[in-house]
Amino acid sequence: MKQLMNVIGLKREALLLDSGLYILKAMIAISVGFFLGHAFSITRLDMISVLLGVMYNLEPINVSGIRGGMNQLLASTLGALCTGMLVYLMGYNVTFLTVALGIGLTLYIALKIDYRMVPPVAIFTSIYMTQLLQKNSLGNPSVFLTFRLRIASLGLGVLIALVFNFLFSVFYYRSIGKKRVEFVKIQGLDGLKITRDILAGIPTINDYQSVMAGIFSDIEMVKANIEMMMNEKFVPFHRKEKANLSTLYMIVKQIKTINHLAYDCIYVEEAYGVRMSDDQKQLFDNMIEILQKIDFTRKLTLSKEMQQVEAGVDLESDRSRLSENIRLIVFQFNDLLKVAQQID
Repeated sequence: MKQLMNVIGLKREALLLDSGLYILKAMIAISVGFFLGHAFSITRLDMISVLLGVMYNLEPINVSGIRGGMNQLLASTLGALCTGMLVYLMGYNVTFLTVALGIGLTLYIALKIDYRMVPPVAIFTSIYMTQLLQKNSLGNPSVFLTFRLRIASLGLGVLIALVFNFLFSVFYYRSIGKKRVEFVKIQGLDGLKITRDILAGIPTINDYQSVMAGIFSDIEMVKANIEMMMNEKFVPFHRKEKANLSTLYMIVKQIKTINHLAYDCIYVEEAYGVRMSDDQKQLFDNMIEILQKIDFTRKLTLSKEMQQVEAGVDLESDRSRLSENIRLIVFQFNDLLKVAQQID
């Protein structure tokens, strides 16, 4: 049974990112979008836009998504207006030039609103305005009817997504930060293990560079998630949760620093062939053992032997780059343990 669950179940990392709850939220929200979309005479003509509006704006993390939803709706509206005007001025016999100019204007507007990202829904809207023109009662294509249908359907989908983002945030906002940090802990643990093995001359199967790059990417993702939650104005965080988020944010930054130092240790080994001593390997073993025992998703109680890693060797006497990095890793790790005890 356990093997079967391992095959069909989600990985623990996915569960720590609340993937199961996100799937449930998506299923319920898309069902509501389906029923509400069919309930209105306008939106029932374009259910694809309703359902896409729901899915594009459902947040997998604990934020309301209001700013993102409004930006997508604004970019789509302005893109639809520009593309609609082009179709009207250049004629309803749409050519490649109309489509190209419409996409160009939509991209320009979206980047003016947020230079970091172009919402896919805005691109779809521009194409929609040239390829799915609605017809009036006389059978003539109408830019106005197409615009009204697209924005009404998309707007309904965005509204449903924002409501469900807020409702579901009430269910799991107290635990989501701790789950995210537990996810980062697992990534940091992998980074320490890889570093220890390489510096100790233990053969590694995976390409460490791609693995470490993935670890840094995951840490940055969680760091951005927690920053968004800390700046969220519409989710009902209490003072205690706000304080916890600040503490968890510090832990994520410390794990990030530890992995940067660990990566530099690997570089030193590759560039100069320097290996760690047995005492230094023991330090890594101790840190790995402590991290394996810590579970940020539960009430954190650290035993006396888990509250600090004792160097057991005079790292100050050796000022080599490798020893300096290891000294800083131990310092950051011990500071992480102190900060972790502040989690309520």
